[in-house]
Amino acid sequence: MGRTRRAPEHLVVLADVARAAGTSESTASRALKDDPRIGEGTRAAVRAAAASLGYVPNAAARSLRARRTHILGLLLDDLADPVHGKVAAGFEEAATGQGYAVFMMTGLHDPEREQRALTALFEHRADGIALASCVSRPAEVHRRIARDRVVFVQPDYPELADGAEPPARGVLRSDDQAGVAACVRHVVERGYRRLCFVGPTASASGILRRAAASATLDELGLGPPRFIDSGVDGWRDATAVASELAADPPDVVLCYDDKLALAVLDSLRSTRLAVPEDLAIVGFDGIPAARQSRPRLTTVDVPSVQIGRRAAELLMATARDGTMPASEVVPVQLVIGESTPFPASPARGERREKVDSRPGGGR
Repeated sequence: MGRTRRAPEHLVVLADVARAAGTSESTASRALKDDPRIGEGTRAAVRAAAASLGYVPNAAARSLRARRTHILGLLLDDLADPVHGKVAAGFEEAATGQGYAVFMMTGLHDPEREQRALTALFEHRADGIALASCVSRPAEVHRRIARDRVVFVQPDYPELADGAEPPARGVLRSDDQAGVAACVRHVVERGYRRLCFVGPTASASGILRRAAASATLDELGLGPPRFIDSGVDGWRDATAVASELAADPPDVVLCYDDKLALAVLDSLRSTRLAVPEDLAIVGFDGIPAARQSRPRLTTVDVPSVQIGRRAAELLMATARDGTMPASEVVPVQLVIGESTPFPASPARGERREKVDSRPGGGR
């Protein structure tokens, strides 16, 4: 016996709603938009007909008429990163609150993958696209997508490591230099002198944070920090870093971010070193796990949810007004935990200190 082929379900269109309500299509369309020119009785009848038939407006057709899709694209580096998850949460909250849908993709620090993702988002006619911690250069992106439709969130393209200024519009970044400077001043004030910076050399943001640490130590009359290259994915396995630290322990380890700091903290448990008794450790980003570690991590809190929310707001503003707002630098905050006590002193509870983002500013 052959299978009986099921007839395709009928797609309910506006004409069906109008027929059921006994009106014209144009009247039904206006009624569904709550046009005051249509009487309340007719509007109620059309709404009832649409509900009973399961009518869903054709968003694509509506977008073609309005020349806007109410779609925002978000290209993240890696969703496994809790910082990027916070950015995505803020972005999605702000976008959906204004009736936008969000298409989300990842680049995984691969320029070619990022370009493919940008092409897909462009083909879906997103009203705006945010790139978070991506390595694509602005010039490459702007060749595909209009400048007033792109926001760069915490950009990480190579030229930034050489001191190149990001674009004057459409960039959101945290004040990393001020955050790192606050960390260095904090540990020096507590008596730590032999500092080691652990981070990736293949990351513009990693190079910038390391440079900020060196510059602050120089201002304080101290030599440059020792450096250990963790690699971009060093946080996934910090065994080699922990072994190198154990072979020649510094006073304090300044890590590129919290993920790496927590991985180093865990790997040090297999060595003879204990934190904070034998050496102190500092992170960056303020991810939730930093408050749950033992000892609680000293870190720099970056308001990533706020940054994601602001990125969506900028894109929606430029879609509405046609002009991308100026770039913004978001303040950060030093959070002192238990991983940087006064040497030979009991670990202390957590407290927060504001970071001065002015040139030469401290905490």
